Amino acid sequence: MTKVKTQSLQKKGSDLAQSNRQLEILSNGIFQNGELPTFKAKISETNQFPLKAKKLEILQINVGYMCNQVCDHCHVDAGPDRKEIMTRETMKQCLEVIKTSGPHTLDLTGGAPEMNPDFRWFVEEAAKVGIKDFIVRSNLTIIRANKKFYDLPEFFKKHNVHVVSSMPHWTRGKTDKQRGEGV
Repeated sequence: MTKVKTQSLQKKGSDLAQSNRQLEILSNGIFQNGELPTFKAKISETNQFPLKAKKLEILQINVGYMCNQVCDHCHVDAGPDRKEIMTRETMKQCLEVIKTSGPHTLDLTGGAPEMNPDFRWFVEEAAKVGIKDFIVRSNLTIIRANKKFYDLPEFFKKHNVHVVSSMPHWTRGKTDKQRGEGV
């Protein structure tokens, strides 16, 4: 029986869920004392500041914080208690950006991007406006989490979706420690 963690840092009231606290932590320590250069300093040093893209090839979009898991290492603090998701209206605006900027690859992330109720619609519409390749950053457990996701492998194949998934560790114990017992 899988016992997935269900509370995000936000739900627990942790100050680490606040972006201003995260920035405060990052601004101190090794960056403050110059032990490591900041990103801005490094690109200035190489005469690339301000950084400008030459061409947009891959567009990465986070479609929400909703996820069927709570992983200790999650940089967006996603989880089942996080209901913030990208709306269809915002997805339509993203489709306009795709039309005008011409990326060939759409990289969808989240939480579990597949949990956004408009995920499949978005993939289908993005293909219509010129996206040739898709990347979906999946935890893979979503495929078996609920019957409505059981057909995802077929959907992915039909739409040329490349699935990227991480596994925190190759041992069961360390993976379970980060993602929940039985994951």
